[in-house]
Amino acid sequence: MVHSELVGKVVFPGEFLGVIEEFIPGRGTYEENGNIYASKFGVVRYNAIDRVIYVFAFRRDKLPLPEEGDVVIGIVHDVKDEIAIIRIDLIENKDRPSSYISGFLHLSQVSMGRRFNSMYEALRVGDIVRAKVLNSWNPYQLSIEGSGFGVIFARCSRCLSPLIKRRGRLFCRICRAYESRKIASGYGGWGVEESG
Repeated sequence: MVHSELVGKVVFPGEFLGVIEEFIPGRGTYEENGNIYASKFGVVRYNAIDRVIYVFAFRRDKLPLPEEGDVVIGIVHDVKDEIAIIRIDLIENKDRPSSYISGFLHLSQVSMGRRFNSMYEALRVGDIVRAKVLNSWNPYQLSIEGSGFGVIFARCSRCLSPLIKRRGRLFCRICRAYESRKIASGYGGWGVEESG
């Protein structure tokens, strides 16, 4: 039987859903080495009769655009010394954008407290971030200043295992190494936080 905490959960591409011994991969999923992963951003659904698990993408009939003050969730697409390009996948309290929207994050908008010498210390390609929109036109300028903003999910840059939050830093259980990021206070909300 499918775990109740999995059905209805919002998932990101590449997120583990189960194994082929339990489920049949449906639309919005893919199978790799016997594991089933989400192939799109959406909500997990399950057909109990056929034992099919799938990801239901958010509606695409509207084109919500970010406005100044909006909070967005996005995936880091590219990182340079002083700038990062973030693909915006969700605008909080609005529908999901139906087309590719990107935002730009400058190093000066990363943190007021801790100093980062390079964007590579704050973000890596593939990180999922929560950011605030600073303007209402394209190109959208983003900020991750403040405790509620920054990386909310990251993978190890060596082995791609999910990183856990440990002692205020991100740690890989496989490589046994710490990595630098500008971590949001909600990082543990993705089920990967460990105390100690």
